[in-house]
Formats: sequence, structure tokens, C-alpha cells
Amino acid sequence: MSKSISIAYMVAFLTIIFVFAIGSALLPEKDVSAVENRSMSKLPDVSVQTVTTSRFYEDMNQYFNDQIVFRNEMVSLYQRQQNSSLFNSMLLENLLHDKAEHKPEDGTVVNDSRIVSNLVLINNKWILPVPDTVVHTSEIDAATAKLNEAVAFANEQKTETFFVLNPSRTLSLMHLYPPYLQTDAYAKSRDYFLSKLDKNINVVDIRSKFDTFTNAQLEELYLETDHHWNIKGAFTAYQEVIRQLSNKSTQFKGEPMSLGEIRESELTDGRFEGSYNRQINVAIDPEKADRTMIYEPIVPFTFTHFEVINTDGKQTVRDYSDFYGYKIGQNQVSYGTLFGGDRRKIVYENENAGNQLNVLLLKDSFMNPLTPFFAQHFNKLTVYDNRYYSEFSLKKILSSEHYDILIIALHDDNLYSQNYVFEKRDGR
Repeated sequence: MSKSISIAYMVAFLTIIFVFAIGSALLPEKDVSAVENRSMSKLPDVSVQTVTTSRFYEDMNQYFNDQIVFRNEMVSLYQRQQNSSLFNSMLLENLLHDKAEHKPEDGTVVNDSRIVSNLVLINNKWILPVPDTVVHTSEIDAATAKLNEAVAFANEQKTETFFVLNPSRTLSLMHLYPPYLQTDAYAKSRDYFLSKLDKNINVVDIRSKFDTFTNAQLEELYLETDHHWNIKGAFTAYQEVIRQLSNKSTQFKGEPMSLGEIRESELTDGRFEGSYNRQINVAIDPEKADRTMIYEPIVPFTFTHFEVINTDGKQTVRDYSDFYGYKIGQNQVSYGTLFGGDRRKIVYENENAGNQLNVLLLKDSFMNPLTPFFAQHFNKLTVYDNRYYSEFSLKKILSSEHYDILIIALHDDNLYSQNYVFEKRDGR
């Protein structure tokens, strides 16, 4: 190779390096990646103490990876390559897929599967996460210890407490995975979690209801391109929670709403933005994905008081009709826009509940579609998502106001997370 050509290669290489470096430095930091649906790393603190640790260089490397110019475009290009038929890493799996006869109740016949950015696409319809194969016992130990402590304190306050364990999508739809990706780790994790709870905790286990369904029936209860259930699955769980609460509670007796009280409609137009679909460059057509049903009461819900506090602590929604359900003319819809989204706090007061019960609900996003339905059964329902409350303290809340019933409702793939931090100090 001639000297001039070598110099040309070096100049081209250095030009690319410096263009990317200067471009990354000049552009403002990105907070989130819409392509990957996650927060971007921030510049780590630089000090004499930090630069002597390996963690600093790991954080700096992640920062440059996240903030490099054209990052989203490069990720999108890589995802399209992964999703192509030519480069499909599961091509052999598709050619050798199970030829056995399937009964309708067995659910979807999988004839195409591929992995894109740690997500599994099934039949160009379903998107599932690559499953975890580990039972994280130490993390579960820590979470259940906090839960046991929280319930014990609530009981000291004479607050009747229930822990609702909702059926997660990954465990319910394990049959959709190719055989070599199927795992019993989720079921084992759930069983281990339950074994670590104090024996006096009132567990409302919705999985017992979902386990009576066939695979085909389970598929009807979850969104296809999002990590949540659909309204049919959520409403089924709501009915079961109310039945079990009525059987177990010394204070509450009631019957859940029936489908006869519901007007059912379907999303016929608009783009459904599934959380998993967003992460892989919208691999499934959002105008065809998740034509999910919407449940609205035939007799509209009315509340004597309704309050919504956003994750930033502000109140921008004051009318229930602006909070929940499909809005006419709305082209882009998602699980969040349909069902109110994640909020720091929601308060419903309903003088038509037929009782004076003051109920506190701590929940994750699986409960979002259900809070207005639960509010029909109690005089006052206060809902917290403590992930968005930097100074959350369950002890302070229970000490400042008497609650007759406390419900902690999480799903069975959420066995250790910020939802289990019931006492936060200094924003942690």
C-alpha cells in the first residue's frame, strides 16, 4: 500500500472519529431514546475520588454509547437488519418448528420467530421479551422483607391489608416462545416470592383464576405489542379481586360489575403504540396491531371528587373524561393514553358506593385500567404509584390519615423493584 493511500485512510478514519466526537459534544444530551424506550445515561460526576474507580470509566463508556450522534439511526438500522428474513438468527428454528397437530385451545401455532434487540417476534404479531432464566433469590428476599414490614405496620394501624398478585404477560404466554426459550424460572420465582411472605398476609392470588384458562383464552387477555394486559384481561382480574376481597375482608362485601353493565367497543383506527413495538423500530404495523377492546360503563362513572397528580407533582387533568378512555380524533393511542397513564397519585370519592370505606391502593402500571372500576366499591379510593414519589413514606401516609383497607397490587413479574421501597429517604 502506497504512503499516500495510507495517509488517506488515516485522514478518513480520524475525520470520522472527530466528526462523531464534535457532533456528540455540541448536540444537547438526550434524556430518553424513543427507539429503545429507555432513559439515556448522564455524564458522571468528575472528581478526584470518582476518577480513581472502575465504576467511573464504566459509566463514562455508557454515557458515550448513549449520547453519540446518530445513535438512534444506527440502532434502527441494526434492528431492521435483525428483523430481516435474510439475517434472521432463528431461521433454522422456523424451518424446524413443531409440526405436531394443534388443537384450537392450544393457542397460536408459531411458524415464524425472530430475536430483535432482546425481544422475540412471533408470527409478525406478538412481541415478547427474551425470558430471564434465573430466580433472583437475593432481590426477592429484600423485596419481601420490605413488604412484610409494610404490612405489619399497616396492621398496627388497624388497617386491613391485602396483597394482590396479578398474572404477568410473560408467564401467561410462555407457550408462545420457541421451545428452547421456554423456562420455568418465572413460575419458580413467583413460588419463591410467595414462600417468603409472612403467613398472616392476606394474599389475593389472581393467577389461580387465570390458570383455569386455555392458552387460546390467555392470548385474548393480553396486548400483542405491549407488556401489559388488555382491558379484557384487566377486567377479568378486577372481578376476581372484588370477589376475593369480599370473601376475605371483615369490612367489605360486594359484587363486581358484570359485562352486562359495560359497553364494549374496539379500536378500529389509529396507531397503537405498543411499548415493545417502540423498542424495535415499529416492526409490526401499528395501524393493524392491537385492535384492543375498550370497556366503558353504560351508566357513566361520576365522582364527587376526582384528583390526578402527575409524576412531576403537578395537576393538569381535572376531569375524568379527559383522563380515561379513547378520545375521538386521537390518532396515536397507547396503553397509557387509554388508561390514564402512570401517575403519582389519584383520588376518587364516590358517595354512591354504599359504604364509608377509605381505601389506599399502592400499585404498578398493570392496575391502571382498573382504578375507576375499583372506585365504584369504596367511598374514597386513594391510589399511589410510589415509583414516582421521591419522598414516599407509607408509614407517614398511614399515620396521617386512617385507612380502613390497604391494597398493594403488583404483577408476578414485578417481584423486586422500586414498588417495594415503601420508605424513601433523601429521594432514594
